[in-house]
Amino acid sequence: MNNQLNTYGWHYYAQLTQTQQNIDEVGRIRTVNKTSYEVMTNKGMLKGEVSGKLLFTAEAEEMPQTGDWVKIMPYDEQCIITEVLPRFSTLARKEAGKKYDRQIIAVNINQAFIVQGLDRDFNPRRLERMVTALNDAGITPNILLNKIDISDNVEEKLAAIKSNIPNSSIHAISALNKNGINDLVRLLEPEQTYILVGSSGAGKSTLINALMGNDVQETKQTSEAVGKGVHTTTRRELFALPNGSIITDTAGVREFGLALENNESIAETFTDIASLEQACYYKDCTHINEPGCAVLKAIDEGHLALELYDSYIKLKNESEHYAASVQDKKRKGRDLSKLVRNMKRYNIKKRY
Repeated sequence: MNNQLNTYGWHYYAQLTQTQQNIDEVGRIRTVNKTSYEVMTNKGMLKGEVSGKLLFTAEAEEMPQTGDWVKIMPYDEQCIITEVLPRFSTLARKEAGKKYDRQIIAVNINQAFIVQGLDRDFNPRRLERMVTALNDAGITPNILLNKIDISDNVEEKLAAIKSNIPNSSIHAISALNKNGINDLVRLLEPEQTYILVGSSGAGKSTLINALMGNDVQETKQTSEAVGKGVHTTTRRELFALPNGSIITDTAGVREFGLALENNESIAETFTDIASLEQACYYKDCTHINEPGCAVLKAIDEGHLALELYDSYIKLKNESEHYAASVQDKKRKGRDLSKLVRNMKRYNIKKRY
């Protein structure tokens, strides 16, 4: 029985992906530290480094990430990572700033818990953004509204989220006081991998400690002056929970730019708007100024909140702009490759 690897989900992964590997030559990436890795293997935790071939031939997204299953060559207490095995899900965001590259957050995730505090961290618009990214990645989203111990209007905020994102699982908890933790544990299935995402100070590290039953993550107080959390967690890290499930803690994110593979993922979040647009006069209605738009009519009649509509339009425009920028980048890459090929042909002809 391969207890070490099964603790981190190998049996589930092998069945899901129909992967057959020598169990002594497989590991899972627990943490990434720039160019070195902590790899859970059948022999325990090993320090890993990538092979030269992988280092110099793989694209950035193809390099090992937290949660990846990899092929290894073990020796002593170290190993060489020779190959990244297929991923069944990838959660990514657009890199912060003006770049249009994708930054992978974690891979091989079954479900996600978006942790948001009921203090100054509470932001329905950010929830809609993260739920959209998770829908696009094929990862089931769950919303954890944390810090019910310091909020006076929990039911009001719960109702607002349920109204805006009706198809998501929503739970109110206090990670600090362990209120609702037992109910949360019952949702976690053995061998499944979960991830906690949210801003700094939302309580992710405190939640990890509550789920683990001991203090494995450092925690700090949220600043009362600005209402912002401190980056307690600085890296992504896998934890094997006592009930047999696996969870990934992540550093807090202040920006979560959309890098969608499919723009239709937005409709999965904004189900009310997706339902309304079926009645639009034009099939390709943008819901901006077209006559016969059922979405605009619902706003005018008070059946659809203007804030929800504004969020939908913003995310849709952002996603379309990202997709266009990626296509433009690919086109420029193809043009450059063509130019290089033509220059090579020209130089060869000059020689003769």
